[in-house]
Amino acid sequence: MAEVKPFSSVHYSSAKVDISKVIMPPYDIIRDTSVYYSMSPYNVVRIDKGNDEAGDNDAENKYTRAAANLKKWLSEGVLQRDKEECYYIYTQEYLTPDGKKHEMAAFFGLVKLEEFEKKVVLPHEKTHSGPKVDRLLLMRQTKSNTSPILSLYFDAEKKVDSIIRRYMAEEKPYFDTKGPDGIRYRIYRVANVKEKEKISSYFAGKKLFIADGHHRYETGINFRNEMREKGAAAGSPYDYILMCLISMEHSGISILPTHRLKSEFNHDILGAAELEKFFEVKKCADEKELREVMVNSAGKKIIGVFGNGMCHALTLKKKEYAKIVNLSEHIMDYYLLDASVLHRLLFERILGMDEAEINKNIDYTPDIDEAIKMVSEGKSKITFLLGPASVEEVRVISENGEVMPQKSTYFLPKLATGFLINKMEE
Repeated sequence: MAEVKPFSSVHYSSAKVDISKVIMPPYDIIRDTSVYYSMSPYNVVRIDKGNDEAGDNDAENKYTRAAANLKKWLSEGVLQRDKEECYYIYTQEYLTPDGKKHEMAAFFGLVKLEEFEKKVVLPHEKTHSGPKVDRLLLMRQTKSNTSPILSLYFDAEKKVDSIIRRYMAEEKPYFDTKGPDGIRYRIYRVANVKEKEKISSYFAGKKLFIADGHHRYETGINFRNEMREKGAAAGSPYDYILMCLISMEHSGISILPTHRLKSEFNHDILGAAELEKFFEVKKCADEKELREVMVNSAGKKIIGVFGNGMCHALTLKKKEYAKIVNLSEHIMDYYLLDASVLHRLLFERILGMDEAEINKNIDYTPDIDEAIKMVSEGKSKITFLLGPASVEEVRVISENGEVMPQKSTYFLPKLATGFLINKMEE
């Protein structure tokens, strides 16, 4: 099963830089890198998401500059390498779209790369296919993991969580800082040999489920294979990848739904022959009432539809739905996921849409207010509002070897980049 181990991280020296000015959000959600370039000459953006420059070529480009910055900052002491292998407990405050503040607690470690078919590290939902050339080019130059992969594990008996909570209650953080948005981050070093052994041994019988970073994980496997072809032995540092490991039950992570927005949509939903066979149809007075219905829809299997002449809540008739699903293909829990109900029942069966039409001109947001506003302001034609997947649904789907439909979940918080780097060579 999963091999999880501590590592000697590369991290910033708080004596050299203001930690709050050198971290950034995940590279794939940053639209304007200039904000982070201007915060500090040592901001991790210069390594993890550098800008293209005029005259760039194969020998000089943002990836070679990333490697040069990493090497230079290490030589200057701006970055330093931990002298011993540790696990690193990580806490992060965050806000959900309703404005409420939460705190997530997890830990960083290295995980041995295993192909998905070995069923040790698994995707929890379908993703878009396609190589991430950018991440591979960066990894080749820096020989480092600069952005952590977010993975889930189950810890019902709090074996790992109890260690995390003790550090949070009794130990002094190694880093304790607030980002530009006022969000607090803390990191604790777990150097105690017995506690490290407890954590490592716990995962020897466990599977991990990737929540965010599927493509980076696949890139890690590709890079490992490249290095093996160049002579790296099995068990080398290239066999492992940096992960932030999060307990589904106790971490404080939030799972939000991912609402669908369509800029073009010409189907008559209310006139569809089988709509009322499978759904109870409720017309809402306005978007405010629809929003209230959806906010309280968790577990009720309600699809909200706003736009294209509709402001309706569609509540699934589970008994009727159960009669038509193919249990030899998926378990019933899979079919009852909100995303499955929307795509397989409403889109495919009732409206006769194929996959190409479903995915054409589609956008996603976890924010219900944004989804409604986009339609109200005419920026999108129609939105389909979903309820969130529960921890129990993720557990059942994962433990039965199923993979959730694409964009079934949106996890918060999004991890900060820059606190810890896994450098795969001395």
